[in-house]
Amino acid sequence: MFLLPRMFVLPAASNKSGFMAATSMKFHTSFIPLAASAAKSDLATLRKKTGYSLSICKKALSENNNNLAEAEVWLKGQAQAQGWAKAQKLQGRNTSQGLLGLSIQENKAAIVELNCETDFVARNQQFKGILERLASTCISTSSIDSTEPVSKIDIPRDEVCKLKIEDGSSLADLVALNIGQIGENMAIGDATFVQTATGVSLAGLSHPATEEGEPLMSGRYVALLAYTKADKEDIDLPEDTSIEKLPTHLCQHIIGMNPTFVKNKKDKENSLMHQAFLLDESITVEKLCQAAGFTVLSFTRREIGRSNE
Repeated sequence: MFLLPRMFVLPAASNKSGFMAATSMKFHTSFIPLAASAAKSDLATLRKKTGYSLSICKKALSENNNNLAEAEVWLKGQAQAQGWAKAQKLQGRNTSQGLLGLSIQENKAAIVELNCETDFVARNQQFKGILERLASTCISTSSIDSTEPVSKIDIPRDEVCKLKIEDGSSLADLVALNIGQIGENMAIGDATFVQTATGVSLAGLSHPATEEGEPLMSGRYVALLAYTKADKEDIDLPEDTSIEKLPTHLCQHIIGMNPTFVKNKKDKENSLMHQAFLLDESITVEKLCQAAGFTVLSFTRREIGRSNE
């Protein structure tokens, strides 16, 4: 008796022809596990690359004769169509949750907003990945022809939706595709793009604060600061503040105290320079900046669910 792959059992054969028949069947059935292994590998690859369920990926491979590349293209097209359909179906549902994202790349920065229905989705890494794509796309596709120290433009949500990503599709397409995957309504908000001249630095902060090393600052509040720093030997700062931490602490103050002007003598309550410093109320922000050799040129504060301020 011969034990063959996949538990095929043949009756014993005492002549040569019987032996040859058994070995022939053993040779052919040995290919079955290899084919199954390849199919499983393609299925696992497709799931990892697209993030879709096992059943959907199986259907994609089946519809395309198990060709992995064609299945991926087919799946993307189907997902896009279904995403748009689901996006239209969910369009009226409230998107009061979400995140603001802030990205700073050398002398450029972008603040973007992505809204969703629940806080649970807003904490999802896939959602944060979309937010990062929005910010990076705003930076890579935007520029301002200006010699001003700081230039800023507000980009309405309709224009943000039209911005193109690497494959030629729009940010609206990207969000629609992910609506199809996540199953919850999402909406792109207004964006802010800032560009600075040589010698002007940018600093930012989100609240809740993002862990150090993250590619994007994200939270329900963000602040972006444009400033210059002069070389100053005699520096006397509050105990918990240092030159290195001061830009971040100023952003923290802007988020907490919500000023609307850099300096306005007629409205000192909302003037950043006239406000008592958040971390040490014995000193004004202006006195603090003077002691450190800092000059604040502009700032932007955004809160989730509110238009550009």
